[in-house]
Formats: sequence, structure tokens, C-alpha cells
Amino acid sequence: MILFEGVRVISWAPPAVSEPMDVAVYSRNEGGGKAGTIAETGSGLASKHPLARRASGGYLSPGLVCAHTHLYSALARGLMVDIAPSKDFVQQLEHLWWRLDRAIDLPILAASGLAGCAEAAACGVTSLVDHHAGPEAIDGSLSVLRRSFEEVGMRGLLCYETTDRNGIEGARAGIAENVRFAREIDALRGTGARASVNGCIGAHAGFTVGAETLEALGEAVRTTGRGIHVHLGEDKYDAVDSRRLHGADLVARFDAAGCLGPKSIVGHGVWLTEPEVEILNERGTFLAHNARSNMNNAVGYNALLHRAKNVVLGTDGMGADMLEEFRFASFRHRESGGPWWPDDFLRCLDRGNRLMERYSGVAQGRVEAGFAADLALWDYDPPTPLAGGNIAGHLAFGLSSRSLRSVMVGGEFIIEDRRPRFDAEGIAAAAREQATRLWKRMEERS
Repeated sequence: MILFEGVRVISWAPPAVSEPMDVAVYSRNEGGGKAGTIAETGSGLASKHPLARRASGGYLSPGLVCAHTHLYSALARGLMVDIAPSKDFVQQLEHLWWRLDRAIDLPILAASGLAGCAEAAACGVTSLVDHHAGPEAIDGSLSVLRRSFEEVGMRGLLCYETTDRNGIEGARAGIAENVRFAREIDALRGTGARASVNGCIGAHAGFTVGAETLEALGEAVRTTGRGIHVHLGEDKYDAVDSRRLHGADLVARFDAAGCLGPKSIVGHGVWLTEPEVEILNERGTFLAHNARSNMNNAVGYNALLHRAKNVVLGTDGMGADMLEEFRFASFRHRESGGPWWPDDFLRCLDRGNRLMERYSGVAQGRVEAGFAADLALWDYDPPTPLAGGNIAGHLAFGLSSRSLRSVMVGGEFIIEDRRPRFDAEGIAAAAREQATRLWKRMEERS
């Protein structure tokens, strides 16, 4: 048993801050079917659990969820490769990102996954939704990523971004990897074992997915019981290309193929139309908003964001600091003249838990008995009162990842008192070594 004693519990949605209280947690190896969950909350629990390991004081919140990222980009920071200037978003993909993903092999992927997970943990993130690409090392790639997640101790949702840009055989290999991994997880769960990582069906973007591949993706969604994870309308080119080549809007194309549902994730959606947003709402599909990435790529702003019911927040591979992402989402929306306030983005931050629940069946995102013990403990000494009505203001202008003390996933600390339980130094050293290899392989593919 692990006891958080005298903590003030934060709820993201509905926003609330408790008076000091105790939170008792079952570790992964106790409590039977309740292992890894919150046992109870209240006062005076120390006398009830005298042998429990203790952590005292601070603010205890649910762990954060990054609902859309690309761990394969973790080794691109400070990239020292000759990249041709890009006049638009598509050229940026061609000159940089598609060149990078072609250079990935499995050792590079393992190092990238570990580095990205370690950094996410250090930001209070307990669940990552990854969208992977690596056309020269497709087979088995999702299992390599799974091992990276497990080594750090993170929860995850993985997929391979199927695309026609490397030929129809490459597309088929991408679909096969998604299906293979989904069956791997199903087999694991069939043994009664817990699986902290699950899989969905990945696709790159509408403009790189043709009719045959889209049909196959729909079949993969149906046969595996998963949802699709795809970029739609990130750039104006994607939306225009869909109407020019296929005579239909992006969302309508994917919906007609049976790809959209309550487990599906559409990344960005900057250039979707009102009817397309309505389809997403009708299907219960999540829309992953990535404010910093959209700004960095100058793709525009999603003026219909407030019309989508299931908005979640992601980083699109720009790290995993979700409090920073929350700030940028709030500020960029205000700059655009949008109607939302930081409280609305607080709900988006929380909603990533609903996405994870649809895959795991495990309740998470609340500090309450029976919920997954995915928790972040913060040392924050606010200069003004912190209460339910102003949590969003403190996130926007105060509380940051620098305040993080400890992180727990499934009842086990992965960071405790600022000390990672994983080999953070070894992970960083291996990442630097593999980054050098990655950059060299990129130069060879110029």
C-alpha cells in the first residue's frame, strides 16, 4: 500500500481543489483485481495503513494524457542535417519528416521511444497516444515501441501510419503491422495479463491514402474492433486534394469507409468544414488539437474547434509537456478571437482520459476509489489562493512541469521525489548515440 498523506487533490474536470486529505493506493502486486487502483480517500488513513509507504504534502492530480504525438521525432531536436528550404507544408514533409522517417531502423526507434517516454514522464504525463512512421522498418515496430513504454512504465496507445507514399506494398505492410500488433495485445489480454499498451489502426493523412488503402483500413478497423488514428485537414492542401481527386470531403471519405467511431482519433482538423465536424460529433470521434505544432508549421487555425464535442490535446511530436500545450492552446485560441476560455481547454486536457478508457476499460482521470492510480504529485506554492474556480488560471500562468515531484502509473512510481525509477541517464546517452546514426542516415537519403 502507498499512502499520499495530507495532499490537496486536484480535479481537472470538474475543476476542484480539496482540503488536505489522504489517498491510499494499491500497488501493482496487491489488492487482487483492484491492483494498481486507488483504494480509498479520506482523513486519518495513516492509522488504518501503518505499514504503507508514504508521500506527504503537495498537490495530487490525475496524470496527464498526451492524445497525439510522434515519438519517432524525439531524436530530431537540434537536427544537424542539410535540409532544403520549404515553401509550403507539403515540401516540409518531403524535405524533412519523410526523409527522417525513412532513416529510422529498429535500434533508432527503440532509443526514440525511450527518450520520448522518459521526457513525457518528467512532465507528469502517464499516457501517450503515438502515431508512428518508419517505412524501412515496419514489421515489429509497434512491439519495439511497446517495450520502450513498458521500460519507462507508461501507458500507451500505438499505431503505424499507413500511407501510399511508399507504394501499395508499403501501405499493405503498414496495415499488416497495425493488425498484427492489435492481435498481439488481444492475445496477451486473453491470458489474463494486464496490458498497459494497446493498439489502434494508423493512417498518415487523407492525401496519401488512396481508395484501395482506405478500404483496407476500414476492414482493419472492423476486424480488430479498434478506431483509426489519422491526420485530416492539417493543411489546406489535404482538404483541397480530397475534393479534387475523390469528389468528397476528407471526413466523408473516411466515414464512408467505416473508419470513424468512438475509438477513432482525427489529428489537427484545421481545415475541416462544419459538416465534417458534425460527422465527427455524431460518430463520437476524438479531435486532437496540437496548437504548438500548428503554429510551428504555419498551417492556420481551427476556427471550428469550439464546435467539436470531443477535443483532446496533443503535441504532434513537439515534446510531451501538456501544461505547456494547454497554455499555447488557450493563448492561440484567444488570439484567434475564439469563444473558449482556459476552463474549456482544461476539459480538453481531462478528456484524454476518456479516450484511454475506451481502449482499456479502466476508469482513469479521477483521484477517487476504484480509478487507476495514474497520478502526479506537484510541489506548488501558489502566490494567490488556488481553488476550483481558478485552476485553469493557475495552469495558464503558474503551475508548470518544473513543479513536478513524483509520477505514478498503475500504482507504481516511475518518478519518485524527482528521481526516475528508470535509467534516465542511460536512456539519454543511448538517444544521443542513435540520434547521430539517424542524422547520418538522413544525409544518405538526401
